[in-house]
Amino acid sequence: MHLGTVYLDGRFVPPAEGATAVLTDPSTGLPIATAAMGTAADVDAAVSAAERALPAWSAAGFAERAGVIDRLVAAWLRRSEEIAATVSREMGMPITMSRLTNGTGAAATLRYYADIARALDAEEQRTPMSFDGSVVVRRAPVGVVAAIAPWNYPCQLMATKIGPALAAGCTVVLKPPVENALTARILGELADEAEVPPGVLNVVVGDAAFGSGLVADPRVSLVAFTGSTAVGRRIGSVVGERLGACNLELGGKSAAIVLDDADVDALIPALGPLAFRNSGQTCFAQTRIITTPGVHDAVVDGLASWARAQVLGHASDEATTFGPLATAAQRDRVRGFIEQGLADGAVLVAGGLDAEVPGDGFFVAPTLLDDVDNSSAVAQEEIFGPVVCVIRAADEDDAVRIANDSPYGLAGSVWTGDQQRGAALARRIEAGTVGVNGYRPDMSSPFGGIKASGSGRENGPEGLEPFLRRDSLYLFAPAAP
Repeated sequence: MHLGTVYLDGRFVPPAEGATAVLTDPSTGLPIATAAMGTAADVDAAVSAAERALPAWSAAGFAERAGVIDRLVAAWLRRSEEIAATVSREMGMPITMSRLTNGTGAAATLRYYADIARALDAEEQRTPMSFDGSVVVRRAPVGVVAAIAPWNYPCQLMATKIGPALAAGCTVVLKPPVENALTARILGELADEAEVPPGVLNVVVGDAAFGSGLVADPRVSLVAFTGSTAVGRRIGSVVGERLGACNLELGGKSAAIVLDDADVDALIPALGPLAFRNSGQTCFAQTRIITTPGVHDAVVDGLASWARAQVLGHASDEATTFGPLATAAQRDRVRGFIEQGLADGAVLVAGGLDAEVPGDGFFVAPTLLDDVDNSSAVAQEEIFGPVVCVIRAADEDDAVRIANDSPYGLAGSVWTGDQQRGAALARRIEAGTVGVNGYRPDMSSPFGGIKASGSGRENGPEGLEPFLRRDSLYLFAPAAP
């Protein structure tokens, strides 16, 4: 199968230089398609299409733009099962999870921002303090947006950028990951089905040179990026140099603190999926489990049992609970971290390099390491794979110290029998989002990190703010005769 995945100005076109990439099914290790890829030569055409469409789209008004997003949601839902299955085939997310995140979940995110847009006024009147008359504060789109999404939750993370950008009146050049080129093709088709005006949403699967050129283009007002901290730093540097804006949702190494008064039997069914979610390929995965002395052994035993109970298999199999890693390179990287952790003195409790996994594909068994030193690489670096570290703390103050001893600050959780105690402790954790006796990012509230986990916020009404600017119009009262 050969796909043209460059969708510009409302139509599919071949990339300027004919570059291609081979897509591989991570469940089998076999090639599934060859996809066309944009290069640096395609940046101008993509940004120009978005720039041409901007005046009419920004003038359309919030309600009219919400109606277009509604049509996109309807088209998405009609094909949600196809989208979910395609993502599972591309990057190995189990189909039962993919339906929720890439199918209905992504559509719900788009609908959320359409509903917010309908409730917004383009202008707000204020009473000035320094002159007679009035002030009109106008909500205006920031302009052309470069939206760059990762492969781990591709549709959901595309929706968190497309939804607010389109609602605000911005036009978009979307760069999906190469690993999701099949899904990118569908997204272009959905834009056609929904009659999104040409140039408003452009979809280009591109190589690194395309991404670099897109980020550096002075006509791009905002770069909305989800991905690694290393790439985020480069983007922030380039965009800052040209005085542009960026919204960066980056990596994490989140801590789950389990206190002595927690009901371990009750929390394991929730903590296991949080620690290993999507084979560990989750930015907010709680991969550092910090235990106080009274619960340490029970937590280790419970998580080990949970890990051993997972069903590893092809992502499209309804019985699969644990899929492969997205690429062979990612699998090899994760295996290297396991080797490093054991060399540093960690104790292997479950999984590991010799655990039984399906014979084909890019699988690593859910791996639990005990007695991990928080200064070791497996505790400090984002592995982005199914490797979870259990770290001993002397007491709750020590647990908070360990949790905050990290370059990252994206997420965290506290598990306790006393919610008030847990909330007080959660407020001491240096992270953008923290849960007590659970953790789940919610569309109603802002999501994002501090420190090396990025800047800016997605989700909630706050997720619309980066895509809008506030302009003021000063209206002076006529001078008295």
